[in-house]
Parts: sequence; structure tokens; C-alpha cells
Amino acid sequence: MQNNFNKFANSFQAVARLELEGIKCLMKHLGNPQDSLKFIHVAGTNGKGSVCSFLQNIFTDAGYRTGKYTSPNLITVCERISVDGELISEKDINRILKDVETAANKVKEETCDFPTQFEIWTAAAFCYFKEKNCDIVILETGLGGTHDATNIIKAPLASVITTIDIDHTEYLGDTIEKIAHEKAGIIKEPLEANSFGLVVSSPQCPDAEKVLKDVCQNRKNNLIFSFLPSLTKTEDFCEIFDYTSSSGKEIKDIKCGISGFYQPQNAALAIETAFQLGIDEKHIKSGIIKSENPGRFEIISQNPTVIYDGAHNKNGMTALSQSLKRYFPSWQGATFIMAFMGDKDISGELELLKGEGLLEHSEIFAVKVKNNPRAADAIFVAEAAGKSGIAVTPYFDLKNAYIDALGTGKPIILCGSLYLYKDLDAVLKEI
Repeated sequence: MQNNFNKFANSFQAVARLELEGIKCLMKHLGNPQDSLKFIHVAGTNGKGSVCSFLQNIFTDAGYRTGKYTSPNLITVCERISVDGELISEKDINRILKDVETAANKVKEETCDFPTQFEIWTAAAFCYFKEKNCDIVILETGLGGTHDATNIIKAPLASVITTIDIDHTEYLGDTIEKIAHEKAGIIKEPLEANSFGLVVSSPQCPDAEKVLKDVCQNRKNNLIFSFLPSLTKTEDFCEIFDYTSSSGKEIKDIKCGISGFYQPQNAALAIETAFQLGIDEKHIKSGIIKSENPGRFEIISQNPTVIYDGAHNKNGMTALSQSLKRYFPSWQGATFIMAFMGDKDISGELELLKGEGLLEHSEIFAVKVKNNPRAADAIFVAEAAGKSGIAVTPYFDLKNAYIDALGTGKPIILCGSLYLYKDLDAVLKEI
């Protein structure tokens, strides 16, 4: 049964189950290891993975044994669970999954529902972090916040909210207010009487900001907004910036370890959180420069220029556009290789790139992500683009699209989904 369970745990889950009863029952049978851990809980629409990377590196540099749980993984599920930057081993995963399987079977007996893949991995992460005696865990939500499996934890040291935008409307709602309410579900009343919790948020649009203020007031949390960083210069697609915190503390010449024009804003959120939790400036600067987050404006190659960016909604495409315009001021076009999930606003995202002038002198090749039931067919992408007057060439194989893109002599930009990253990795090993 173990092999079947591991296969199920590693399979793709097309539909999330947004409720907490299953994870509560599962964790009960595992002894509720999460109750003995301290967390920084991170929710939001874009930037969560980068913020989590910044936070883990900051706290590790400050001497804390720091766990990190994120999703989705790009190549191996080991990427989801790490301690001080070291990924969990397959041996440890298999060992822990044996205990989780036993608990999962008990959940099935009690509730008639078997835990989802995300619940299984969340449970495994909590078990591993307790086993490793983590001082703090950086915990990323999977989807939303209120009913996300990670929200089984008690009040965290800080709830961190990245930029909120329209995404996953079928699960979270079709307005910014509804989505903000779901994200704000991670905000909890403090455990101790006469105390206040801490919420740190990126700057938000007025509708999302109002929701956060109302929820924090109702749940006795202090709400701190990070400020926009001051960019000073660029080195190898990475930004160097200054940041002044809400309390007036200033750090100068911070080099962002993750490339991309938009990353300093994610770093600013992590910096503000670290300041609020008493971390020293030297550990913040060191942690920011050490951080990595593959698939987010990642420079795959500089000769030829190949960039992978997991932009998969309008907010992400806007951020990608800003980076391309900053690092290619004399834009001469590019070859875009794109893959989308079928539930995304494909034409809207392409229209955004068109409106930014990035499709001028450019070509778009569409491919389909392998082994993913949510993935849009390349022909479907081409048809969606055609409705907006955008020409897209469908390819049935990423390898052929990549080879043809190399032949154009232009920068290659892969975007539209993080799930294409694994397919690209396989292609790069072949050619």
C-alpha cells in the first residue's frame, strides 16, 4: 500500500478541497505536531514564494533553526519542505509518509473522505519540522487562507499578506474584497489575553486595504504596511535598494538575491516583518542577498538570453513587463514560449503584454504543460489569443518550440505557468 499511497501523494491534484475538517482529523491522529511550533504565516496572490525565501534566509542567518513550507514544487516534491535551506530527503519523506498514511486511513474511516495531496504534504511538513526542532516555520498558504489546510495552526508570530489581486475566482470569489477576505482568514486573535497579534502587509489597493483593516480591528491585530523600497541601481538583473521601515529604521545598499524588478517590494515585506520581530539589520541584509526562488524571473542562460518567469495572472504579467522594460530598455522583441492553465484569463494576460508594447517585433509560441489535467492545449491558447488579434504559433512539443526559439536569435521568455518549469528542465537536459 505504501507505494500506492506515495504515488497518490505525488500525483497532481486538479481541484482543491477548501475546508479544515480533513486536516484537523489528520493532524489529530498524528498528535498535532503543529501546536508545538511557531509560525510566520504567509498569504496573498503574488510573491508568496519569494517572501518565504527571504524570510527563511533572514531567520536562518540570525541563528534560528528555520523551516519553510511552500508550493507548488517545480521539479521534485522535496522542494516543498526545507530546514535552513536544506531540502527534505526522499528517505525522510518516505519514512514520514508511512505515519501519515496510517493516520490518513483513520481519517477515511472516520469521515469517509481520504485526505487530499495538499493535506498529506502539509501534515508531513508539520511532522518533519517538529522532528527537526525548528525554532520558527515560514508557512505559505496553498490557496486562499480561511479554508486552506495550513490554517489549522494557532495564532502565528506574524501573519504576512503579499499583494492581493484577482486570481482563482472559482474558489476565492470574483472581487478584490471577497479574495481579500479569504486571504485575511489567516489572521487570528492572539492566544494571550490583553495582547495583540501582528499582521504585516504589502501596500494594497483601497478595497483590499479596507478588508485587512477591518479584520485586524475585529481580531485584535496590529496592522503594519511595508513601504516601497528605493531602487538605486541594477547588477546582473538584480536590484540594489534602500529601505526605511515603519519605525524609521533605514538599511542602505541591500542587494536582492532574487532577480527581477518587482522583487525589492517582496523583500521589503520580509524586511518589515523581520524588523517587527526584532531581527538585526546585518542578518536582514545577509538573508536578502542569499535568497533564491527558481522560476521567478530566473536567468536560465545569458548567452543566449533565456528567462523563465512563472507569471500566471495579470498581476504577474504586469510585474514581468516591468522587469523586461527595465532590463531591455532598447526593446527589440523576444520569443515568448507560453503555457497556461485552462482556467486563466489567457487573452487578458496577452492583451496586457500587447498594451505594454512587448509583443512588437516578438513571436509567441504556445505549448501545453505535460501531465497536468488543468493545462490548456496550445491550440486553445492560440485561439484565445486570436480573439484579441494576437498571433500565436501552437507547438505540440516544448523541445521543438525551444529549438525554433533559439533560431530566432532573440531573447527567449518562458512564462504563463510555473508548471512548465519541469518540462523545460527535461528539455535542457536533452539538448
